[in-house]
Amino acid sequence: MINDQKSLLSSAEEELKKRFKKEEADKRRLPSTAADAAQSERVDQLVLPDEMRAKMPVTKDKYLVRENPHLVQWEREVRKFLRNLSPDHGHRVSAVMIYEWATGVLVADIMKMAPERMPPGKQNWRSDLRKLNRILEWYFGKPYMTYICGRKVPKAYRVKPGYYIRRHRPMTLTLWAEYVEGVLYP
Repeated sequence: MINDQKSLLSSAEEELKKRFKKEEADKRRLPSTAADAAQSERVDQLVLPDEMRAKMPVTKDKYLVRENPHLVQWEREVRKFLRNLSPDHGHRVSAVMIYEWATGVLVADIMKMAPERMPPGKQNWRSDLRKLNRILEWYFGKPYMTYICGRKVPKAYRVKPGYYIRRHRPMTLTLWAEYVEGVLYP
């Protein structure tokens, strides 16, 4: 403070200001009359140093959701199917192709044998195809109608040449966590 100006502080305030120590003030950021907490030697021995600790867990609100386990399983199957495609040229894929490849059951046979209506909430082949279409749309965008080997395919997705599934992040957060850690196969 400059000496030629009159101080606006009282003598008590000036005395307390001289006693101020930043290190002590940093320890007590919240005003309290309680004594300092006793240090635990056990915790000091147990806790890892900062440089040895693992990555922070996923805690964002947008990641804390309950996922449909069927959707996660079908996405695994879709990724296996796409991994088997050659990146040398383009492909056209559909949910029916993946369903028949993964299960060995033809959708045409199911349609002949299955009853018209299933009870609500029960998993069936139609719900599986909806999940597969949802996953494929997330990877490749809007589907379109085409003909493959002379048969009409109402929802086909275009896989461009050079497509590698391992370069693309999964749709479901369960698989995304594995993808980030590098343990997702495929």
